[in-house]
Amino acid sequence: MNVEDAQDAPQDAPDVASASAVPESWSDERLVPAGLKLPQGYKISYAGVWVEKAIKDDVMDVRVAWAPLVIRSVYIDPEGDQAVELAWTDRGRLVTRIVPRSVVRRGRILVATLGDAGLPVIEADAKLAERWFAAFESLNQNKIPRVHLARQLGWQEDGSFVTAQDAPHRVEVKHEEQRPALAAHHAAGTFARWQAAIKRLEAYPAAQMPLFACFAAPLLELLGINSFTMDVSGRSTRGKTTAAGAGMSVWADPSEKADGMYSWRTTMLAAEKRLNLVNGLPVVFDETKLVRDPEMVHALLYSIPKNHGQARGGGWPSGIPWRTIVISTGEQSILSFTTDQGAGARVLTVKEAPFGTAGAESAAAAIEVRDGTAANYGTAGPRFIERLRQLLDDPGGRARLLARHAELTEHHSYDSDMSARRAPLVAALALAAELAHAWAIIPFESPASDVWRRLFGVSDQTDNRGEMALDVVREYVASQGAAMWSPASSAMGENRPPLSGWIGRYLEVGSLDGGGPRKSVGLLPQRLSDTLSKAGYELDSVVSSWRESGALTENISYRPPYLIKKKMDGKPVRMYVFHPDVFALDDTSAE
Repeated sequence: MNVEDAQDAPQDAPDVASASAVPESWSDERLVPAGLKLPQGYKISYAGVWVEKAIKDDVMDVRVAWAPLVIRSVYIDPEGDQAVELAWTDRGRLVTRIVPRSVVRRGRILVATLGDAGLPVIEADAKLAERWFAAFESLNQNKIPRVHLARQLGWQEDGSFVTAQDAPHRVEVKHEEQRPALAAHHAAGTFARWQAAIKRLEAYPAAQMPLFACFAAPLLELLGINSFTMDVSGRSTRGKTTAAGAGMSVWADPSEKADGMYSWRTTMLAAEKRLNLVNGLPVVFDETKLVRDPEMVHALLYSIPKNHGQARGGGWPSGIPWRTIVISTGEQSILSFTTDQGAGARVLTVKEAPFGTAGAESAAAAIEVRDGTAANYGTAGPRFIERLRQLLDDPGGRARLLARHAELTEHHSYDSDMSARRAPLVAALALAAELAHAWAIIPFESPASDVWRRLFGVSDQTDNRGEMALDVVREYVASQGAAMWSPASSAMGENRPPLSGWIGRYLEVGSLDGGGPRKSVGLLPQRLSDTLSKAGYELDSVVSSWRESGALTENISYRPPYLIKKKMDGKPVRMYVFHPDVFALDDTSAE
């Protein structure tokens, strides 16, 4: 195929009925680069594509397409799957579409897929189009560009980082539901005006945390940190969504008119697909009051740090990957949807009002941030990535990054076991804040150490799921006194088993400090397990916490040592015997 200057090509295809008017040379560099060859027996012009066919002892030109139609590029995704970019003209306008290779090889499906896009092939010619593409690509396989195709935003296998469509790679998502969110990732406005809007956050450290989280998301893979969640919860009208949107504006359109922000009104599979769009960018789940299935939230909190979705069969998406920091907003804390203590270590909670409680002043700051970031977004993230990649390209740059994160982890470990487990996550935020300020992206310094401690170092009741489960047990025993057996009442003939049976017994145990016997409670394992399960706790998951805190009396002669044999109503049974301090029974308790 001889390629000439594309500017000399006519803008409108001639209306011809056969290939007899097809010129010997044809050019349009919008469709094909110079040097591509035309398969033997084929002809192409602005009127279409033809192939020579022997019909009744004669050779005739049979139409394949009603406009010039070629394979422009071949895209290869990280898993090796291929997609093909087709190109044609429509009234002089270039049209391109990317479709899976399997579609190109099945003409009728191709026509059904791209018919609405104006593909110049009718179903009757679908088989001819299949052969045209195969012949064209086979002859020009060394000339047709082979391009990396991204399936996710963020880090790619070649070390590049995709911040938006064609920046720097083409993104073809695997799930149609991801397209609106992908479209929200682009730049608008100016970086200077974005900085001016973000500058208003300087006086509000709690509102800065989602911003730092959004800059920290690309660092997770480099630091070896799994995905985690930031929970921004508290009373309404305190700027939670605005703070989260300000963070999201680093990468995408945070306004209500776009799909950069995701909603908690979702299902498990839909949430996984949204997370799957990113590998090193944040995702905002807005407004926990919209949650329809608390069990879904519980499951998602555990799936997020695994960096992949649930395993499924039957052709459903299974184990789809991501790497992200999820920012959740709402009046109800995300941790209120789960009773497992392990979830607390995977969540950084910001309970302070993001924009404070200064009334009109706070409201004015929130409005300025909201409006400024809604008009100016997607400019800071690419700058951060550019500087980050420069750092990684420097000899020893990655080592310095890891070393600084280790220092910050030690600094933010604080006093409790739970804060120590969260320290690498807090350190990732602090590192992102330092880098973004040093690189002149965030127009204010990272908060002082005492601010970080105030926000993330103070123990919260929800950090101790074992103690919360003990509260359930205390309430259960207090409300079921008639179902507690005691030897004193039994001796007086007053102990008659309730219809539902005994739940445990009152007893005396030795104190841990070696003092005399004190009154306590022993509970039957199955009754205790059923009670906790109704409240959303699993007995096995809180026993270790109870043992660590000394809530259970133990005897090393038993296996396990915390299930002690006691007599109840004349029969020996194994039960959980609690330390006297758990219930603080007085002398009037049944004995």
